[in-house]
Amino acid sequence: MLRLLDLALARGINVLYKNVSLIAPPGERIGLVGANGCGKSTLFAAILGDMAAEGGALETPLKARIAHVAQDIDATDESALDYVLAGHAPLMAARAELAAAEADHDNDHDGMRLAHAHAALAELNEGALTAQALTVMHGLGFADAVTGRKVTEFSGGWRNRLALARALLRPADLLLLDEPTNHLDLDSVVWLENWLKRQEATVLVISHDREFLDRCTETTWHVADGTIKRYAGNYSAFETAWLEQMKQQDAAARTYERTSAHLQKFIDRFRAQATKARQAQSRIKMLERLQAVEPSRARREWRFEFPAPIKLPEHLLNADDLRLGYATEAGERTILDHVKFLVRSGDRIGILGVNGAGKSTLVKAISGDLAPVAGELRRGSGLSIGYFAQHQLDQLRPDETPLQHLRRLAIETRPDVREQELRDFLGQYRFSGELATRVVGPMSGGEKARCALALMAWTRPNLLLLDEPTNHLDMETREALTMALSSFDGALMLVSHDRHLLRATTDELWLVHDGRLATFDGDLDDYAALVLASRRDGPSPGAGKEVRKGQRKQDAAARQRQTDVRKPLQSKLDKVEAELARVSSALRELDARLADPSFYHAGDADEVARLIKQRSDLAPRVEQLEERWLELQAQIEALN
Repeated sequence: MLRLLDLALARGINVLYKNVSLIAPPGERIGLVGANGCGKSTLFAAILGDMAAEGGALETPLKARIAHVAQDIDATDESALDYVLAGHAPLMAARAELAAAEADHDNDHDGMRLAHAHAALAELNEGALTAQALTVMHGLGFADAVTGRKVTEFSGGWRNRLALARALLRPADLLLLDEPTNHLDLDSVVWLENWLKRQEATVLVISHDREFLDRCTETTWHVADGTIKRYAGNYSAFETAWLEQMKQQDAAARTYERTSAHLQKFIDRFRAQATKARQAQSRIKMLERLQAVEPSRARREWRFEFPAPIKLPEHLLNADDLRLGYATEAGERTILDHVKFLVRSGDRIGILGVNGAGKSTLVKAISGDLAPVAGELRRGSGLSIGYFAQHQLDQLRPDETPLQHLRRLAIETRPDVREQELRDFLGQYRFSGELATRVVGPMSGGEKARCALALMAWTRPNLLLLDEPTNHLDMETREALTMALSSFDGALMLVSHDRHLLRATTDELWLVHDGRLATFDGDLDDYAALVLASRRDGPSPGAGKEVRKGQRKQDAAARQRQTDVRKPLQSKLDKVEAELARVSSALRELDARLADPSFYHAGDADEVARLIKQRSDLAPRVEQLEERWLELQAQIEALN
C-alpha cells in the first residue's frame, strides 16, 4: 500500500505541493496527471527514496517490492532475455546462492546448502519465468529471433522497451510507470494496457496518452494548484468532473465579485459619515471574512492552426507496384513490395502496423528521403509535403533560436518578411517574447517538437506527413495538435500510437503487414482486437518451441546437478549402513554369549568383565549410527 501523509515536496526553493494526504489501496491502477513541471516525476523520485520530503511522510512498500523503469540502461553484452530476467530479484538471488553453494562444495560436507539452493530454484520454476519473460518481450514487440541478441545491439528506443519489460517482470507490490507508451507502437500500447489490467500490484502511471489512461486506470490523481486531488474514474471521468469544478469556481468567483463590489460601494460611500460609520465597519469585517474565489485561470486553452495551403491540387500521390528496401552487405533487403495507393486532396489516412513492419520506410519514400527500389511513385503538380519525424528534432541547430530557424527558412521564399511577423507566427506555437530568442539546444523534447511543427507549418504544405508527432508532447499540446489537424484543409497521412489523435483526425486506415500495404477494413477497436488475438498472452509457436527446448535442457541440467549432489550423500549412507551392520552383528554376538549360563560357569571373571564393557561401548555406537543414517536418508529424500 502507498500512503501520502501530509506530504510536501519541493524542487529547490519551489514548493510543488504540501499537506497532501492520499492512499493507494493494493491493486488500484492510478493515473497521475498534471501540467509539465507540476511535480509528477518528483513524486516518483520521492517514492523511490531518491529525494527527501519537505514535510509529512511517505509510507511505501519495501524498495525491493517497487518496480520502475530505469531511465538509463547500462551497455551490456548479456542477451536481451537475460537482461529482462535479471529484473526478477528472487530468481537472481536463487541463482547467486546456487553458484555460491557450488563454489563452496568442498566445505559443504553434508551437501545441505547445495540441496537447499536447488530446492529454492526449483520452487521458483525457472522455466516458467523464462516463458513469462518471453511473453512480455513478445507483447512489447520483440521478435522471437532477437531475444538472444546482446543489449548493446539494440537502438535507444528498443532498449527502453527492454527496461519496461524488465520492470513488468519484477515481482512487486507497487509499479511506477513514467510515460511508458513513449517509443512503443500502437500494437505494443494495446498489449500493455491489457497486461496492466491483470496486475495485482498497485500501479501508478504518468502518461499524456488519454486513451491509454482511459483504458488502464480506474482512479486519477491530479497535481495542480499546490496540491494533489483524487478523482474516481479514468481520465475522461476526471476531466468531466474537473471541468464542472472549474465552472462552479467561475460561478462562485462571479458571485464573490458582485457581493464584494456591493459591500465596497457601501463602505466607500458611508465610511466618512458618523451616523453610518458603525454599519460601514461591520461591512468591512464582513468583506474581510468573505473568501475570495479565484476564477479558473486556465483554461485559457492554447490553440494553433496550420495555415491554409497555397495550392490544393486534386491528385497528390500515386504509387504503382512500388518496392521499397535498403542495400545491405548481403544484398538488397526488401521491406515492402507491390505497394499501390492513391492520395487525393482532403484524404485523411492513419497508417497502422507493428514497429519494423515498414511504416517509417513508407513515410520516408513518400517524403523523398528514400528512393524506391522498383516501381513508380508519381507526385502531383503543386504537391508540397510538410514532413515531421522524430529525427528532425535532432536536425535542429542547437546553437540557434526558433527565430533564427524561421528567419533562415523564410528568406528562401519571402526575403522581405518583417521580424515582427515571424515573432507573431512563433507566438502561435508558444514561442513569444524572449522564448523566441532562446537557443534550441537546452530545450525539452516537447519544445523542440513545437519548434519543428512551427517550421513545418510556415511552408503551408498541402500534405502533412507525420511520423509519431506526439512523442514528448504534453496533454495540452496533443489536444491543440488534434484540433489543428482536424481543421486542416489539405491531406493528412499519420503514423501514431495515440488512438485519440487517430480517431479524431483520420477517416481511413492503412495496414502495413508482412511486406504489404493494404486498406484496413475496420476501426481502431477492431485493430486492437486483432493485436490481442495475435499476442494472446504468449510468444509465437516458434518461441514456444524454443521455450520447451530450453526447459528440457534446464531439466536435464537440473537432474545432473541433483545426481552430483546425491552421489556423495549416498556414498556416506552406504558406509554408515555397512558400519551399522557390522556393529549390530557384533552386539548380537555379545548378547548371545552373555545370555549363555555356561559362559559364567567357566569361571573366567576377567573375560566376563571384558565382554560386558565391550557391550556397553557398542550399544551407544549403534544409536549414533542409526541417527546418522536417518539424517542422511532425510537429506536424500529432501533432494529428491
